[in-house]
Amino acid sequence: MNLTDVDWDTALKAPDLLHHLIPADGTLPNWLLQLRKERLSEASEPLNTSKKRNSVRAVDCSRWIKKDNYHISGIRKRKPEARPPKAGMARPTNVAQYQRHSLQLISRVLNIRTNASPFTLILDDLNQRAMPLIGELVRRGLSRNVNVVVVSFEATRFHPAVRSVPAYGDETGEQILQHIRKALSEAKESLVVIDSLYELLSVKNVDMGALFNLVAGEFASTLVGVYHQDTIPDQDAHKAYAPQPLDLFKYMATTVITCKSFAHVLAAKAARERSLPEPTHGLLQGAEGIVQCLDANDHRGIVIEAEFRRKSGRPESETYFLRAARRSDYNASLAGMAFGTLRQEFITLLDQVPAYSSNEVTGLVNAAANEIESTFNLGLTDKQKQAREGVVLPYFDAQKGEGAGEGGRILYDMGEEDDFDEEEDEI
Repeated sequence: MNLTDVDWDTALKAPDLLHHLIPADGTLPNWLLQLRKERLSEASEPLNTSKKRNSVRAVDCSRWIKKDNYHISGIRKRKPEARPPKAGMARPTNVAQYQRHSLQLISRVLNIRTNASPFTLILDDLNQRAMPLIGELVRRGLSRNVNVVVVSFEATRFHPAVRSVPAYGDETGEQILQHIRKALSEAKESLVVIDSLYELLSVKNVDMGALFNLVAGEFASTLVGVYHQDTIPDQDAHKAYAPQPLDLFKYMATTVITCKSFAHVLAAKAARERSLPEPTHGLLQGAEGIVQCLDANDHRGIVIEAEFRRKSGRPESETYFLRAARRSDYNASLAGMAFGTLRQEFITLLDQVPAYSSNEVTGLVNAAANEIESTFNLGLTDKQKQAREGVVLPYFDAQKGEGAGEGGRILYDMGEEDDFDEEEDEI
């Protein structure tokens, strides 16, 4: 008997059908049990498919790599961000949630996530250069198959996978923009790094608005620029009413990162623990001839103070510690890739660094403070003590009065030039 063409949803609604199918003893036939099993399996299929959609991210981080990034099929447009709900995102309720939230913010910027930070401004000086941070950005960009373009004014050697745009020669600003446009047109998503924004703006006269619209607007890519804080701005009379380059960069940036030496941060913390003024380093000392202090560019890592700016205007600030990358932090590189995928995130909050949160640094500074910090010998010999006791102090005779009130008397002898007025003396 062929039962595949039977409309069971309509047939089972007939009132007399069950009396003909089910025997008097109540046992069901085998074909009816098989039909019931098939119908139940069909009803449970949508539930199984919904469970597969909520799968956990793969262990090999296959979604980390930008697939087909160099296969151009038209200009890529930046996707509009979803509007947040009216109630807003709930703030972290405990320390663990706050730490995860802060690490997620800096991780999105370092990993060149889409719409994370279209323009990231990095501030450095001679005491702590931004090269370790720039190297980490380039490394993570290449590991994700992102097109990395470096506009170089200072650096001369790059990884073979990096597209270099030399700008330290006789290239004009228009030519530099043309080279950047050509390098960006070879991929869907790119990372543009400029190692000296001051040179680009003041020397090459590149319009910052045109550069930002080219990178972040037209090609929907990420722009990262480095500005040296110890650079003296050009005093041009024709630009007296124009904003300073640093003020312009800070106004346009969506993320501002300040680089500091780890050793200098530890010294500042030790001074705060003792309620002392924080030490200054480099040009801030005001000492002639000192531009770089001891313990500058600490090899242990770099401290970065990040400020993330929201569209609403509310900034979020946090301080992080980025150590040097190790081979164990990345997986083995795949075929055609310069670097492997990131295995684990190794940037941490500064408060979680053992060398910063422990009391060892403060104890060492307090022990050094107990010692005499003067170069003079304050101890006196017996001969020096006798000579000090023999010195007659001024107005010493006024302190030898015998009567009451004599100790405060002033001894004064009038001279020939003094004019004595009897009336004023009586008053």
